[in-house]
Amino acid sequence: MPKWLMDYKPGDKVSFNDFMASRIGYYPGSGYDGCLVKTCNQAHCVHSFIQVDYGIAERKMKLKAEEFNAFNGYHVIGRVDWHEQDLAPHGQYAPNFRMTEREIEKAMSFVMKDTEPYCFMEVYERNVDKGDNWGAKRFAVTFLFADGIASYYQLFCRRYCKAPWIFLLQDHGFGGNYAGFGHGTLMEKVMEANDCWPKNVICSEDTRIWNHYEKVDADPVIGGLHRNLRFLYKRCAF
Repeated sequence: MPKWLMDYKPGDKVSFNDFMASRIGYYPGSGYDGCLVKTCNQAHCVHSFIQVDYGIAERKMKLKAEEFNAFNGYHVIGRVDWHEQDLAPHGQYAPNFRMTEREIEKAMSFVMKDTEPYCFMEVYERNVDKGDNWGAKRFAVTFLFADGIASYYQLFCRRYCKAPWIFLLQDHGFGGNYAGFGHGTLMEKVMEANDCWPKNVICSEDTRIWNHYEKVDADPVIGGLHRNLRFLYKRCAF
């Protein structure tokens, strides 16, 4: 567990840099699906997560997360609000990859323009009636109202120059997106242009895994709106 998370007290300020220095789990198009957090939490392998979606307002996302018990067995002990200056203090990086006119058109037209953007982190602590076999004592989730592909490029490919440790790959995520995320998509194009590939991927059965990943011999997990089987893959040498 990162030191900042272990030492966190309600009301503490946490810098986005400290959060990003942690081992990160990334889920674009996540909606209120808690599958990535639950899976990694039970394995005690990741304690910091970024869930990105531009199709769900903050209030609805919170209500749905509670309704679906997305983080069952935990309660929120603190919240940190971040702003664009925290995520991109020097402004947005220009793309170093080519987008088709169709991709640009779809990206510009798909966002809910009447929804107030948000970016905040919540720190969760395990309920006292749960033990280590349930999951980690604490974890933190950053909820970001944004384009999952553009956010990956800005944060992982350019600003911090490190890939997330694990990535949940589900085309169209929990709701709808202007593009998929699997093999042959703009997301793969961005990763290839910047050689920024996650070490581990949890990939849905209905999504094409990227090149140079091999399936791990492990039981699948179930998640998402349609309760898809999701399998673990690791980046392999080639």
